[in-house]
Amino acid sequence: MRQDLRLLPGTPDDDGAPRWLLFDAVRNKYFALSAEALYLVRHWQAGQTDQQFLQSLKEQGHDYQPEELTAFADFMVSNNLIESRTAEASARIHQQYASQLLGFWRWLIHHYLFIRIPLFRPDPWLNRWTPRLSWLFAPATHYLLLSLGVLGVVLVVRQWESFWSTFLHFFTLEGLLLYGLTLVVVKSAHELGHAFAAKRQGCRVASMGVALLVMFPVLYTDTTDAWRLRSRGARLRIVTAGVRTELYLALLATFLWNLLPDGPLRSAAFFVATTSWVTSLLVNISPFLRFDGYYAFSDWLGIENLQQRAFAFGRWRLRYLLLGLKDPLPEPQPRRRTRLMVAYAWGTWLYRFFLFLGIALLVYHLFFKVLGILLFAVEVCWFIVLPIWREVCVWWKRRTECTMGLGRLLFWALAGVLLIISVMPLSVSVPIPAILRAEAEQTLFVPEAAVIVEVNVRQGEQVAAGQLLLRLESEQINFELQQLEEELHLAQLLLDRSGSSAREKAGRAITEQQVRHLMERRDGLLARQARLQIRAPISGRVTQIERLHAGAWVGAEMPLLSVAELGRLQVEGYLAEHDLELVERGSRGVFIADRPGATALPVEIREVDIGAAFTLPYAELSSEYGGRIAVRRVTDERLVPDQGYYRVSMVLTGAEARGDIDARLPGVVRVEGASRSWLWYQLRRGLAILIRESGF
Repeated sequence: MRQDLRLLPGTPDDDGAPRWLLFDAVRNKYFALSAEALYLVRHWQAGQTDQQFLQSLKEQGHDYQPEELTAFADFMVSNNLIESRTAEASARIHQQYASQLLGFWRWLIHHYLFIRIPLFRPDPWLNRWTPRLSWLFAPATHYLLLSLGVLGVVLVVRQWESFWSTFLHFFTLEGLLLYGLTLVVVKSAHELGHAFAAKRQGCRVASMGVALLVMFPVLYTDTTDAWRLRSRGARLRIVTAGVRTELYLALLATFLWNLLPDGPLRSAAFFVATTSWVTSLLVNISPFLRFDGYYAFSDWLGIENLQQRAFAFGRWRLRYLLLGLKDPLPEPQPRRRTRLMVAYAWGTWLYRFFLFLGIALLVYHLFFKVLGILLFAVEVCWFIVLPIWREVCVWWKRRTECTMGLGRLLFWALAGVLLIISVMPLSVSVPIPAILRAEAEQTLFVPEAAVIVEVNVRQGEQVAAGQLLLRLESEQINFELQQLEEELHLAQLLLDRSGSSAREKAGRAITEQQVRHLMERRDGLLARQARLQIRAPISGRVTQIERLHAGAWVGAEMPLLSVAELGRLQVEGYLAEHDLELVERGSRGVFIADRPGATALPVEIREVDIGAAFTLPYAELSSEYGGRIAVRRVTDERLVPDQGYYRVSMVLTGAEARGDIDARLPGVVRVEGASRSWLWYQLRRGLAILIRESGF
């Protein structure tokens, strides 16, 4: 056995049994030993055979089986905890080392997600500064920061609008640069929190450096020496020191934000108080990733190597539930602890599935297309498909050991039925967001800016063709008319006073021409004034009237109200592009209005446009007003659908085809579409995405 190994007391086991730690200083690794393993370490004698060693142990009152000794020896050899004094032993170590060497591509696959680069050894520096900064860990500092943080939150709530406006500064180039700088400072403080907490507990901080997480640099601190601590509470204080540091910074920054003037410092305080520490907490407290949250959770449970041991329990339980394989427990554990580890394993698998899928999409969009496709395929195949394939291969090899009870038969039968249903072509109910309105409807606009003088109608009121609905006036027109009347009056006086001489006759002709020109201008102004008298173009019912009242100003081309002809109704909808092949002209369905108690109306599709709509003319169908169509607002009056939607014209087919409505009714049309296999449809969607993304 190597003479540089150190034996240290460890944390007792869950049942109170003592444990020890075997410390390998060369690799900075700790190995937990039970009492039985400790006896083997203490009585280890080089040069003895297995039988001699077992006999020596038996004479000292320790009875071990040959299998136990063989397993322990294999453990010591595989972890290089023994000395190599022969050529064969040295050759074995070299072979072990060579087998661990990875080629460039295999190394890249294993390490491009996370690469550690140690930068310096901070232990001497921490030895000097930890005593000087002991006041940071005092209870008074803790309560002072909590008090300032609570006060800061109260002040922020009182001026929330100003606080929110600071957030908008983040979306500028200056804001992004400042955010990046602030993030570096906060993360550095996070890692220093780990380092100082470890040093206060008497631990050695081996290194600090930078880790590349999906090519994104993050700082790290090596606090492996914390495993020598026997107190779980002390280890938890080290693990949570980084998160607590960021939380304290966030509380202090929230308080300072209320005191600082507008500028870079206030923006930096805002970033620390919000996005920086929130993202850190979301990442660091997760027990499914090997960050602070995982080690805190592992220490809280008192289970070293939690993920590997929990995964063994997860596979054991999964094989039993699905295949009836009656394997023994991976290790002796109470029933409650076993259930917890199974639940943790399954939760981690589910979390990692979506995490690796998200990382695959990230690396695809982060790099240029060829490398992005390669890394996407590697990520999906290596971290998602390959583990599943390996487990399925184990199931296939052990298929003869499977036992099928009634419960498992029902489960697999249900899975088979679901598979058959997903493959079978079934009819699909296609939703079409739609509007029910009168077939003849006209919207009235004001031709130019004016003020309302009189409103003669209300919503839902029946009107006759030519009936005056609104009377408006324009101050500009009135002013110009008044000027023209005065000019006409002066010109008429000149005509009345003109004489009969040749010179005066020539001047009279010019004046008469001027009068005719002024009268033409007056007629034009009177025509503009007449157009401000809004009359009903058809007989019908007033719909979609704005909140108009006397004295209100309206702008040019502003819609005022609509008049719908009492008679035949129609439905106009918008069909999503992915459902386009399911409906056709003549397809039937029902219109269900978004009005409580409304009767479903039978409809028939009359026409589907051949091109997608550029804009959505009915705001009530858009997501901005609670509708079903996701849109983005380009201008105040222009809504553009985020996806392709095709306009569909429909007619009512029942007795309700004729009627009168007092407004447009939004709703949805349910059409019985063509039959389609759900599985085949998903495969086609996936293939369409691949074809779309394959273009260079």
